[in-house]
Amino acid sequence: MFRVAVIGLGKLGSALCEILQDSGHEIAWVVTSRDVYPHINTYRSIPERPSGAEVVFISTPDSVIKETAEDIAGLWKGDCKGMVFFHLSGLLTSDQLSPLAQYGAETASLHPLQTIMDISNAKAGIKDCFFTLEGAMNAVESAKQIVSSFGSSTLSIKKEDKILYHTSAVIASNYLVTLFSQAEQVIEAIGMRAEHLMPLVRTTVSNIEAYGRGALTGPVQRGDWATVKAHIDAIGIQFPDILSLYIELGRQTARLAGRKWPQEMFKVDKVVDLKKLEKISHAHKSRGMRVVFTNGCFDIIHKGHVSYLEHAASLGDTLVIGLNSDESVKRLKGQERPVNDQESRAAVLASLEYVDYVVVFEDDTPYSLIERLRPDVLVKGGDWAIEDIVGGDIVRSCGGEVVTIDFEQGYSTSSIIGKIKSE
Repeated sequence: MFRVAVIGLGKLGSALCEILQDSGHEIAWVVTSRDVYPHINTYRSIPERPSGAEVVFISTPDSVIKETAEDIAGLWKGDCKGMVFFHLSGLLTSDQLSPLAQYGAETASLHPLQTIMDISNAKAGIKDCFFTLEGAMNAVESAKQIVSSFGSSTLSIKKEDKILYHTSAVIASNYLVTLFSQAEQVIEAIGMRAEHLMPLVRTTVSNIEAYGRGALTGPVQRGDWATVKAHIDAIGIQFPDILSLYIELGRQTARLAGRKWPQEMFKVDKVVDLKKLEKISHAHKSRGMRVVFTNGCFDIIHKGHVSYLEHAASLGDTLVIGLNSDESVKRLKGQERPVNDQESRAAVLASLEYVDYVVVFEDDTPYSLIERLRPDVLVKGGDWAIEDIVGGDIVRSCGGEVVTIDFEQGYSTSSIIGKIKSE
């Protein structure tokens, strides 16, 4: 058994401290800002000497692990020799502890492959999980002894594999929560609750344990594309922000099932009529999402347009573009315009990843369109004065924002057309 110190008593550090004690290890001291263990020596900052500790766990946020190691090395210097130090990051390698290794310390990263919600949950979960480790040989051997003492197992990994290891853990845990949240939102729309999905989720997890990838069921596995298309159509109206996730998951599921995802299932209709767009906009707003609106002719898309639209998209959750029709452009720009017809211009805009919807309007200004959509954010180029932006009064009356974005200098459709003509 070891005399152990723990620096940082968050959820993981606290749970580890208690498990170590339960397993017969002696807690020499802890570093924490809270008075949680009156029977254990507690420091507010790193003590000036090791004070009897043989093994030190650094259970701090990833961002300060190296800083903590530097602080310890600066204080203890040669006293570090022969001591064992672990950090508990799933992402970072034992290189974060190099300031200690320079003084002869044995260092390693030791990470419980488990999700931590609270101390009681953590204690049970840690005893039932694998610990991954990499680092100096003596530190690795000490880690194996410690982990074995509380009934868990270790897995050695390479330093260069830690990023992919951590990525896999995030997908399996964090993103699983996100995925369930999406399912919860959809089922709540019909008056059911998350608890009604839980038996299905528990059985699915059990099936994954038993059958692995063979646990796959459902319409994609059967090749029932009519059902999948019905899902896509319904989600597109009521939960448009989930649509791209559903399609990508469907595509990956088809590959898992050994089926080809039909080409027509890739198509998401971003170019919509006003009636459909009103339904979509209402669905977004009802779920607390911010709709951003801008408009223009967008005749020949150039870098200035791209940076402008990318910035506009960052101001909310859904970017809607009001596109002047061909007749509207002619009235505004002259009979030689547009160079590209409205169908072509809409298709190019819709192909941009951060553009969510395009709607064509016939008027010279988008005022009536803005009146019906009532976006949360109205955006125009920096050459417009805020008070002159068409529809700004409507947006402000609804509590929304009117924003201008500066264009990139040197880019304009007119200059491109002029250059083509001159050459």
